[in-house]
Amino acid sequence: MAKKSKETGSQATANGQRDYVQIAVDFANEAVADKQGKKYGRWVRLAARRFLADLKRAKYNPATGKSCATRKNAPFVFDVWHATDPCDFVEKLPHVEGEWDTPNVVMHPSHVFFVVNLFGFRNHDETRRFTTALFAVARKNAKSFLCSAILLYCFCCEKENGPQVISAATTGSQARIVFNVAKRMVEMTADLREAFTLEPFANAIARYEVGGTFKPINAKASTQDGLNPSHCGIDEIHAHKNHDLLNVLKSAAGARKNPLFLYTTTEGYTNPGPWAEIRHFAKQLLLGIFEADHFLAVYFALDEEDKTAGIKADEDFDESKWVKANPLMEVNPLLLKEIRKEAVEAKAMPGRHAEFKIKRLNRPAASAAAWVDLQKWNRCAGKVDLEWLRGKPCVMALDLASTMDLCVMRLVWRVDGVYYTWGRRWVPTLAVAQRTERGTVPYAAWVQSGLIVQTEGEVADYAVIEKDIVEFAQRFTPTEIAYDPWNARDLVNRLMEKDLPMVEFIQGPKSYHPAIQELERAYVGKQFHHGGDPVLTWCASNMVATMDSNMNKKPDKKKSAEKIDDMCALLMAVGRIIFAEEDAESIYEERGVLSV
Repeated sequence: MAKKSKETGSQATANGQRDYVQIAVDFANEAVADKQGKKYGRWVRLAARRFLADLKRAKYNPATGKSCATRKNAPFVFDVWHATDPCDFVEKLPHVEGEWDTPNVVMHPSHVFFVVNLFGFRNHDETRRFTTALFAVARKNAKSFLCSAILLYCFCCEKENGPQVISAATTGSQARIVFNVAKRMVEMTADLREAFTLEPFANAIARYEVGGTFKPINAKASTQDGLNPSHCGIDEIHAHKNHDLLNVLKSAAGARKNPLFLYTTTEGYTNPGPWAEIRHFAKQLLLGIFEADHFLAVYFALDEEDKTAGIKADEDFDESKWVKANPLMEVNPLLLKEIRKEAVEAKAMPGRHAEFKIKRLNRPAASAAAWVDLQKWNRCAGKVDLEWLRGKPCVMALDLASTMDLCVMRLVWRVDGVYYTWGRRWVPTLAVAQRTERGTVPYAAWVQSGLIVQTEGEVADYAVIEKDIVEFAQRFTPTEIAYDPWNARDLVNRLMEKDLPMVEFIQGPKSYHPAIQELERAYVGKQFHHGGDPVLTWCASNMVATMDSNMNKKPDKKKSAEKIDDMCALLMAVGRIIFAEEDAESIYEERGVLSV
């Protein structure tokens, strides 16, 4: 095996190598064409659609295998050599476990699709477009091997001075699964050791020519200071019970020009760790709620019900659906046998059912359905002209409950039966930094585009917020300012002293239910304009509504996967508009219309 070079890679491709780019394109086309979801789950179909759309964004034509001359104007490019070389590298590695028909690895199309995505898209300076990647799949679908092979390729072939490749997990034994596979492949491949000056040790692999190391570490984050990781493979991210290790690794990699955080995982039981946040971010990205060109997500799982998208839930024991979470099942008959055995036990023993769903079907332990139909919501991105609305009656609402994250002011007008809304958000500097470091919500981009106001410090700066509220109240003269009293009493008292029309909005289903019904009627009926506000849309996509014993709904911040404060403010304002209209109607019913 020769060192990585464009000449070597091109020559290898010309000498009978598989056409990996075409394999990835065929996989994507087949997934997109599977509109009934017979073989591919929703999230893989969306990942495939994103891949094909990104090829167009990169101005690459897969039919001709050529890029357009104008690709300099594209946000990124697609490079066939960079897509092919890692696949070629991986397929020169030996099997290290089990018995196989070939001595070397032959990647499944699902793996080729992931690797071509990860390495094929490049920034204009030739660094990888993707610096974070998620590969989620059911148990025994070679995810740990894939992680090992990718990390080994990065260790050997990416241009990095003094690379520090890390295999990280909650325990030392889990971290060593990925590391030991890589170590064994190095031990079994003399050409690999010679070409890249590698030497395997018990707890590390050394690469002498560039002063690099490949090591396993566990989740005792407090002991990991001093790291400068270039590439991190974090196996079974679902098992991490907090963000500590991830935060340490993210902050430590800040000096690297082309870092990689690779998450490989199967679903797990609910815990307060980073997995729920990462999964939610990945799904929102695939749904197109926001763009995140640094993040690659491929998520194999059975489908959950989504009435708004017309998707029915797959049955746990429908064998024809298992391939959605187990792509290797079609080439590995032993995997199908094992899943069948566990299905028999899961049917007979309810206590085994949850484990079967999570580990063999890659289904979350519990999931709550979002309230908003995003397709219909996105049709309401009509213009919100503040100058035209100025002088028309409106209601302002405040959700200031979060002192360390998002605080919201929202204005709502109802003109000729149509609702219009515009808002202002504030986030402290620390929250922006933490969100940016974790890469799960584009706060920094929203700050740059003026969608969020960043205030100095670790907590909300209520002086800045108060000044802005007063300014907008003077500009738009709201008839009422509804507020959630939590964490806002002092500010509310100061606003009352300025004679602003403050009205407490009770945070319960009785208050919220009419607003939820009215907003749903308005946005479904295209009687609502939000101006395409991405922060409001993000909060809308996060919102889960729960019901009381009388079937009254309210937004539930605890069950919602992420922030919903902007939606709460919107609902409070809509609720006060409804209340004012009903109150006016009741007065007319009691006394009749006065004539002068």
